[in-house]
Amino acid sequence: MRLLRDARFRRLLIGETVSSFGDSAMYLSLGIWAKDLTGSDAAAGLVFLFLTVPGLGAPLLGYLVDRVDRKPLLLWMYGGMGLTVLSLLAVRSTDQLWIIYLVAFCYGVLFSTPARGALLKDMLPSEDAADARSLLIATREGVRIVSPAVGAGIYVAWGGGFLAVVDTLTFVVAMLLLASIRVTESPPGEAGEPFRTQVAAGFHHVRHVPLLLRLTAAFTGFMLFAGLLESASFAAIDEGLGLSAAFLGVSASVQGAGSVLGGLVAGPLVRRYAEAWISGVGFAVVAVAMALCCVPDPGFFLAGVALNGVGMPMVLVALGTATHLYAPSRLQGRVQSVVNMAGNGSQTLSIAAGAALVGVVDYRLLYAAIVLAALSSVGAVLLRPPPPPAVAASLADQLAEPSTRANSR
Repeated sequence: MRLLRDARFRRLLIGETVSSFGDSAMYLSLGIWAKDLTGSDAAAGLVFLFLTVPGLGAPLLGYLVDRVDRKPLLLWMYGGMGLTVLSLLAVRSTDQLWIIYLVAFCYGVLFSTPARGALLKDMLPSEDAADARSLLIATREGVRIVSPAVGAGIYVAWGGGFLAVVDTLTFVVAMLLLASIRVTESPPGEAGEPFRTQVAAGFHHVRHVPLLLRLTAAFTGFMLFAGLLESASFAAIDEGLGLSAAFLGVSASVQGAGSVLGGLVAGPLVRRYAEAWISGVGFAVVAVAMALCCVPDPGFFLAGVALNGVGMPMVLVALGTATHLYAPSRLQGRVQSVVNMAGNGSQTLSIAAGAALVGVVDYRLLYAAIVLAALSSVGAVLLRPPPPPAVAASLADQLAEPSTRANSR
């Protein structure tokens, strides 16, 4: 892949991989830590609430990303997170439980701030947008196959304080690699419009670019049902397969492997066939996957889980590439925030619905609802899809050699 010959992107990819490993190893262990301190499942569950709450402020975080230089912002955030994680060394009893929640909240802010995606707009020519997101998703999913187990193992063997030090070191590595990357960033725009108008500019842009609106609406509609899977999968393993909850670990590893494969193939497919078509293919693969999970056989179930892992990266790479290509550099933060907030908000609602419904309805009905949602999304993106709009050229396009520019599709 030509993109891997770009030394700057290689450093960014390595830094993000190391940081992602530390993040997923750490924040998944925070719930275990809270449970150990308090003996309370509710206290452990609050960790994940604090992780998701910052997503409600996504429009403001997107506005911040568009008003400042992205590379320094990322460096400050990595440094701040490293120091915040070190505060876990002070946790000794329930009196310091608030520190665990603070760290979880700060992780949520980091995950909800689209600075990296916005930086890619100025860093890479448009023709590399799909491959960049493909590689970033594949590596992120790859490390998540093993990082939760590694994090839990470190926590059990040496304690949360040692794990915090390890996680801080991953932030240091990411900072050093990011600091070594030279990138010319587009200048922030002048603040001439009212604050409310500037914050809402991402919504306005998505609404007035038909392809972005179609892809975002299809993704949001699907995620409104996708969260049912969080509860349905437990019931499928218990009631459908007659296996213990430990089988979920096998399932997660199989899905992770599928996600790596899906991430690797999604970029080349999006470049060749465009965003709408690959998004539709991704939703179709997910629909088949969910149907297979309803078959009371471990082989079919794992095949469905693997296919789900393949399909979702296609959807995410297609949508991420569209936001990269069809939004100006200084709208990237706000447009990506709109997409993320719509998807995450819908998923949160469906997770809550799944938890309420799984005890009163057959788990197969939950899977059937996800299948129907995926098929509806296929129709939404493939039924007379809007033509791709003109690419919003970036500084990277202007600085690239004429033979490598990608100002149109």
